[in-house]
Amino acid sequence: MELLLLLLTAHFIGDFYLRSASYCTNLPIKSLVLWRQVAAHSLVNIIVFFISDIAFLPAVVAIVLISLAHVLTNRWISHRRSNLSIFLIVQSLHLVLISIIWAYLTNFTIEQVINFISSFLSTKNLLIAISYLLVCKPASVIISLALKKHTDSLTQHAKELSENTTLEENENIGLVSAGAWIGYIERCLAISFIFMGQFAGIGFLVATKTIFRFGDLTKNKDMKLTEYMMLGTLLSYAIALFIGWNVLQIYKVL
Repeated sequence: MELLLLLLTAHFIGDFYLRSASYCTNLPIKSLVLWRQVAAHSLVNIIVFFISDIAFLPAVVAIVLISLAHVLTNRWISHRRSNLSIFLIVQSLHLVLISIIWAYLTNFTIEQVINFISSFLSTKNLLIAISYLLVCKPASVIISLALKKHTDSLTQHAKELSENTTLEENENIGLVSAGAWIGYIERCLAISFIFMGQFAGIGFLVATKTIFRFGDLTKNKDMKLTEYMMLGTLLSYAIALFIGWNVLQIYKVL
């Protein structure tokens, strides 16, 4: 496990702290910047294997494979748009390769992998995972359906206002889907605080959201919008509290 942690440390240092270019910069194969990045990765991995008790030849093969993986992924992402999906795919590939190399060098058997996965997929862990799934999409659907009548009314009102507002005023519209993501994050944080027994954290979340929303609501001076936002927020936290508290009680019984 020590070797795996060292390899992961080397990867994160090389990929984030020693990287001199952005993720989707077009770097030709002859680019000095590209090979400088590969050299940085090779150097940190040489240090890892130097302080580890690994034979010389397997260590060299591992360093070559890791460096080659960085060359190939750099070339692949250089022709694609910079976004979260590309970043996650590349990082996942690197982490999988590092895990395979570690498993091979330490003789980590398939049976050990199965036992590790089995212990990880325990009833308690699955219960926690399900609770996070519930407070994200299912909860947002419930809130959306519960507020549908009010949402339709406000949407119609917003359309009428937009026809009579200037371009500068229309530019002050919120980000697309930002509200949904704010809901996901706040509910996940809320049940996390419940599982940790830090109920004061929920109060902090409510206070933080209120502070940021207060200016917008007072500026609009729209009672309907204020009540709509309050309903959505209270429903969001009520669902998180209901799921989190009940899951916590079941967790204690198991």
